[in-house]
Amino acid sequence: MKHLNAKNGLKYLLCMQFMFFIGCGGGGGGDDDIQIITTPEVVVPVITAANLSSTINENPDVGAAIGTVQASASSGSLQYSLVSQSVNGALSVNASTGAVTVADASLFDFETIQVVTAVIRVTVGSITEDVNVTVSITDVDEVEAVYTIWEGASMTFTKDDGGDPTNSSQQDHLTDNVKITRGNSGGQIYNIVSEAAAVKETSPADTEWAIGTIDQIDELTFETFRAATNGTPKNVVGQDMVLHLVTDDIYISIRFTSWSTGKAGGFAYVRSTENVDSSKK
Repeated sequence: MKHLNAKNGLKYLLCMQFMFFIGCGGGGGGDDDIQIITTPEVVVPVITAANLSSTINENPDVGAAIGTVQASASSGSLQYSLVSQSVNGALSVNASTGAVTVADASLFDFETIQVVTAVIRVTVGSITEDVNVTVSITDVDEVEAVYTIWEGASMTFTKDDGGDPTNSSQQDHLTDNVKITRGNSGGQIYNIVSEAAAVKETSPADTEWAIGTIDQIDELTFETFRAATNGTPKNVVGQDMVLHLVTDDIYISIRFTSWSTGKAGGFAYVRSTENVDSSKK
């Protein structure tokens, strides 16, 4: 076995001590080059995020959208989590998208609380950024709707059996957009302003109907005339209804008092009229 000379022995010891950092050259009698292996630079992601402010009416539905945290990162995928909220259980956040929604609708009561705040943490790897969320709650009693209710004196309209539907006296002139009449070959009522004859599924055009009374307006379901009468208009005689003029956004109390059969074409109803101080609800 050969003995290491002093020079090669020193190199051997250096290689063993710094084997992960220094590349050692081969033997021989000449001087060998030494290479230093460098560790790649670690790039730290940078998060950019903005605070979120939103407004929502009180008594929303569970899952109602509030807004989405706007954030981005120079690299990696973002994750979102709730760190804290001023009303526990009020909000939730989608961990992948940052979408903020209503978690408990009962907590959104204007008379109890007007603002919900929260802190949402945006994370990518080990880097985090906190954003502030502010949700203002609106009192729905202060939101003014624009529809009009006719609550004037009642009037009776009658379309005669065999009466000419093109004759003004055989039309109920509700507004410039809606004049209701009925043909003499059977069928239902229609709006002669925009229809030449009744269309079973949709007439009268520009109207919606519901069984019920004006004081129930927020709970009523409005449909076409045919749907509201369960496909049999004559059976609606004597029932309270509410007529909605869609374009004019007017609600009218109405009750049919007669419906002629046998292709006579007649009908009659009692309805409310406009009054000087029509209520805006």
